[in-house]
Amino acid sequence: MEYLVISFIGVLFLVYSLTFRQLEKTEVTGPMFFVIGGILLATLLPNESSRIKTGIDFLLPFIELTLSIFLFSDAAKSKLSVLRHSFQYPSLLLFIALPLTLLLGIAVGLFLFADLSVIQAALLAIILTPTDAALSKGLLASTQVPEKIREGINTESGLNDGLCVPIFLIFILLAKNPESAITATQTLSVFGRELGLALLIAFTSTAIFIPCLNFAMKRHYFAQNTSPFLLLGFAMAVFSITQYFHGSGFIAVFVAGLLFDKYATTKISKELIEDSEHIADFTSLMIWCLFGFVCAYLVLPKLNLAIITYALLSTTLIRIIPVMLSLQFTALTIKERFTFAWFGPRGLASIVFTLMVIDTQIENKFQIATIAMTTILFSVFVHGISTKPIADSFAKKTK
Repeated sequence: MEYLVISFIGVLFLVYSLTFRQLEKTEVTGPMFFVIGGILLATLLPNESSRIKTGIDFLLPFIELTLSIFLFSDAAKSKLSVLRHSFQYPSLLLFIALPLTLLLGIAVGLFLFADLSVIQAALLAIILTPTDAALSKGLLASTQVPEKIREGINTESGLNDGLCVPIFLIFILLAKNPESAITATQTLSVFGRELGLALLIAFTSTAIFIPCLNFAMKRHYFAQNTSPFLLLGFAMAVFSITQYFHGSGFIAVFVAGLLFDKYATTKISKELIEDSEHIADFTSLMIWCLFGFVCAYLVLPKLNLAIITYALLSTTLIRIIPVMLSLQFTALTIKERFTFAWFGPRGLASIVFTLMVIDTQIENKFQIATIAMTTILFSVFVHGISTKPIADSFAKKTK
């Protein structure tokens, strides 16, 4: 049975590679294609739901590492000169829009799901608060879209994952022990530890890595065909070390990526990033296939009006309203503000949080997971289909 699944995924990669340009024209993204493939695989294997729990235990670290590689490479491609002049936008998104999105998500969750407690609704909301820029690659890669928008969306996506981690951990703790009370001091302690360790490890590791890389380059110590593994290994090491010491691995790899972009030699950094991204793309598409497979068992059979309503609101208005409000008094046009607001796709970070909830013993965990996965599923298609038209609309304006 395992070989049948592997062969099916292999065929999916072949079909996707052979029809890539045609799929692009029809606005079918890689995640969309592989999610559909995963759902199709589940229909061919209707009696394999018992293996999902074992698969989830294996998938969690695999997804975390894949996300860490994407965060590092996205940060390493950032244009810091643009970001310096436009950092107000991601700052507003992170410190005003993010809390408002969380609060609005909690309110809607409590309204639609009477059996969820406040903490459980908060847990659901924080799962769906981080965004995934990898699902908006078409927009980020389009030179017609203003750089301030592309860099702002990319930076917000890179940092909000890490900022949401300590909040998520606090909500998990409260959901496990509803009777317990967490003081403001304890909350600040969690944030301080997560962020402080992340920054310390990011700066220290980059300060060691870049001189070693330059030394090896000058003496031709590594071959061209081994270059993809340099940044993969570095990103994985930074993430894992930070996680081991109970810091925020996601923030650590993103900051390390920014530092790499700042201090690494431009010629070699561009080549290394492109090589490592190809491997990360491969693993992420495999994850989306497995996500579709899990959705076929856990999501599609349990869909109801309340879940669909929450998923649609979370994908759209629950993010759009806070972002539009946070950017209201900036120099951005309405269209630019809406582009920031619209492109908040839920991806690998939300999947990681969902799997962590499933792995606990909290009450209503499967309901929370079903709602979250439905939202992620909707986001893959809603944001995937809309990426190219919105990017093209900026091209028309430029002309």
